[in-house]
Amino acid sequence: EVEPKRSTPAEVLADVRILIVDDDEDTLELLSAALTQRSAAVTAVSSASEAIAAVRRSRPDVLISDIAMPGEDGYQLIEKIIALGLEPPIPAIAITAYAKEEDKETAFAAGYDYYLSKPVELREFISTVAEAAGVVIPT
Repeated sequence: EVEPKRSTPAEVLADVRILIVDDDEDTLELLSAALTQRSAAVTAVSSASEAIAAVRRSRPDVLISDIAMPGEDGYQLIEKIIALGLEPPIPAIAITAYAKEEDKETAFAAGYDYYLSKPVELREFISTVAEAAGVVIPT
């Protein structure tokens, strides 16, 4: 009897293209590393305008965005991405230090599909990204 092939934790996000937007360099580095270690193809940018340019160059499978950023914030970013009219829409995860219930509701109302508060717990982060990408994590 042959065991079904399961992806290892290191390959769980193989071939998933992820765009991360955060003005905090440490957060960007940490999240990028966590995703890269799981074989995701990560593009990391530090502003909404860079994110829009990145989406126009190559559509990501998942968008992960900070909300509080100088210049254009995560709400303005998701508004612009929705305005691009991509079909199907890019699943979007909001990551923010704003952790009140109304912040969560605001993020969902703006167009985010998922919401995580900082500091992000790594296991929850990876499982949320996998869910957004439609990837089943082996248990």
